[in-house]
Amino acid sequence: MSFDFSYTDINHPLTIEFVEKFRDITSPLANDCYGRRNIMDAGIKPLRHGMRILGRAVTVQLPPDDNLLLHVALHSAEPGDIIVANTSNDRHSGVWGELMTRAAISRKIGGLVLDGMCRDSDWISNSGFPVFARGTCARGSRKVGPGHMNIPVACGNVVVNHGDIIIGDDDGIMVVPACDAEDLLPICLNKITSEKTRIENINAGSPKPKWLPGAIEKWQASSA
Repeated sequence: MSFDFSYTDINHPLTIEFVEKFRDITSPLANDCYGRRNIMDAGIKPLRHGMRILGRAVTVQLPPDDNLLLHVALHSAEPGDIIVANTSNDRHSGVWGELMTRAAISRKIGGLVLDGMCRDSDWISNSGFPVFARGTCARGSRKVGPGHMNIPVACGNVVVNHGDIIIGDDDGIMVVPACDAEDLLPICLNKITSEKTRIENINAGSPKPKWLPGAIEKWQASSA
């Protein structure tokens, strides 16, 4: 079966240059600044400690036991993009493996977030290509379809839209909606600065945060 890849035109709402401004922002920090929202559930984990991803989401919705649209996404995504895929709760087939990873590296894809299973995990872990998944399964999958790209998908109990910013590290995966990214960025950068000051105070012998006495006072008042 052949495809006309023109229908998968990406048209990201954010530029690569803008997304790169989030490079020093971790998933916990972004989550704190976004009101502790939009963090994927902890069941989706990196295949290896130290994996990190940052990029614009290319979303994929798959039927169970099928990875056809993952191949379409792989060969239409732009360098640096993060493929974010929902497998319709499939836990019985590995929809991503070594050959797809080799192709992703060749095309300079930024990473994969998979609400489902992958295989060839040892090779992938040593390849340097970042994959976050529910787990592993040796059984392969079909390439029949149907499926969808560039639509809102649920991944790790978070809705991900095409073009959202994905921040992934050992602590989790944060989804920054493209529509909120410009407003969120300065808040995150300011928090980085304030936490550096806090660390300097701790190292200088002032470990007690300024907010703690007030919080204790409120707790004591509510417990009286």
